[in-house]
Amino acid sequence: MLYYVISLLSQIYVDGPILQAVQDAHLYPDSKYFVDMALKVDPVTTLKNFYELGDKVRKRENLQKFIEAHFDPPGSELIESYPEDWVPFPASFLKIDDYHLRRWALHLHRIWRDLCRRVKEDVRDHQELYSLLYVPHPFVIPGGRFREFYYWDSYWILKGLLFSEMFETAKGMIRNLAYMVDHHGFVPNGGRVYYLIRSQPPLLTPMVYEYYLATGDLEFVQEVLPLLEKEYEFWETQRSSPFLDPETKKEKFPYFQYRVLMKTPRPESYREDMELVRHLDTEDERHLMWSNVASAAETGWDFSTRWFAQSGPSMHDMKSIRTTSIVPVDLNAFICVNARILGSFYEITGRPDKVAAYQRRYEHAKTEMKELHWNETDGIWYDYDLEYKTHSNTYYVSNASPLYAKCYDDEDDVTPRKVYAYLEREGVLSFTKGLPTSLAMGSEQQWDKENAWPPMVHMVIEGFRTTGDPFLMKAAENMATQWLTLSYRSFIQTHSMFEKYNVSSKTEECSAGSGGEYEVQTGFGWTNGVILDLLDKYGDKMHSTASKSVPWLFLAVLMTLLRLL
Repeated sequence: MLYYVISLLSQIYVDGPILQAVQDAHLYPDSKYFVDMALKVDPVTTLKNFYELGDKVRKRENLQKFIEAHFDPPGSELIESYPEDWVPFPASFLKIDDYHLRRWALHLHRIWRDLCRRVKEDVRDHQELYSLLYVPHPFVIPGGRFREFYYWDSYWILKGLLFSEMFETAKGMIRNLAYMVDHHGFVPNGGRVYYLIRSQPPLLTPMVYEYYLATGDLEFVQEVLPLLEKEYEFWETQRSSPFLDPETKKEKFPYFQYRVLMKTPRPESYREDMELVRHLDTEDERHLMWSNVASAAETGWDFSTRWFAQSGPSMHDMKSIRTTSIVPVDLNAFICVNARILGSFYEITGRPDKVAAYQRRYEHAKTEMKELHWNETDGIWYDYDLEYKTHSNTYYVSNASPLYAKCYDDEDDVTPRKVYAYLEREGVLSFTKGLPTSLAMGSEQQWDKENAWPPMVHMVIEGFRTTGDPFLMKAAENMATQWLTLSYRSFIQTHSMFEKYNVSSKTEECSAGSGGEYEVQTGFGWTNGVILDLLDKYGDKMHSTASKSVPWLFLAVLMTLLRLL
């Protein structure tokens, strides 16, 4: 039944005459606006009424009237939800020494209430009227134009929720993603019908691991473990290929790619994708372009020169996008950490057969990382180019992601130092406001140049922090302190948290990033989560020069009074 409903909705929101007419007419400035509108009547009737209009829909005013008569504005299917586990002052915040930083943390903690949503029950009862996918539990949205849940955003949001001691909200978000796996076979990019064509970086299993570390809730791990395995199998069957030994032609290990088959523009970016293929003559060429674009969207890095031609006349041109020719180092690192965690979960739940199976997968992943991505000369991991059979030996912050995933031998204490030396040699550690995403300073893409994205900064910090190497742990502390300081200054000036930041040395303060298909968004879920997690790790080491800390005894009394309100 659900498959039939989704199929009907696809004719409205994914590929159909109404979508094409609305987007071609530029009824709304943002392509995403229309595909987030809810239907007033069922899809079959809506399509029937549209066809009956015939050529009348060519007139913009007639089309506008039709849309207003058959659709509700975006956002009507979501309602604000007050999280029941929210308290005014979490006890964990007492570890933040500085009064001003503690107040900042409390402000971010309050934003969880503003960003918490739940899906109306009518969506569950009448899914055929909504592009929004039903999930049973409240969740935290990123903010701005992103009204629904997003997959990899949820990982850093969850980390912030755990520091905020909002364990039930965190558990509900995990359950929602597991619900997606149960009903759709994988976690889509976000909570919309039109996102069911692609996923995002697979971080559901690490989310459960973080939750388990914070709560010790083994019963919950056992509850969701079959669905974590089901998601792993999706990536294994739909997104992996065997790497063959050049001499024996036997499989050495599997490698994973972001790989989406797409024969239409992305519904939420319809006009942009149509414009991108105007120079192409054949249908096959357009389909290949759209598949590469959708695959890049699946990476979470939409968009970056990382997916474009690296040389020649079309270098760094969006029209040269070739995502499916790239084996991304970060995706394979995420798969590696998934295998390691799943093996650990099965070990503590008493399944030795599963432990052995996932240990093999983990060893294969480490072999893949070493043989396909590691560059001994440069001392770093790179994306691998399948077409040219070589490394894409260009700096991107994702090059360090295997350090975060611990996808190298446990006894290896040399590799982390080499990674640090590489970052230092590339000059990115000299940026005083954070790590740039790339050094493609002429790029117009948002996942490039001096834009710094909180999740990527966080992964590099965590990668060094967890090495156990005193030098690298101190480097992680310096990076964290730097990021917290500049983010706080930006917040004081703008009273906003941004999805990305400009870390160029040309600006005196840390400002919002730029580029991409839409304006920089505020809110912002994963930024808040990263800040709270870093304050959890380093809040006892940072001190503001602007104030003296409130005495701990006074703060404890204040916390007690707030809980009584």
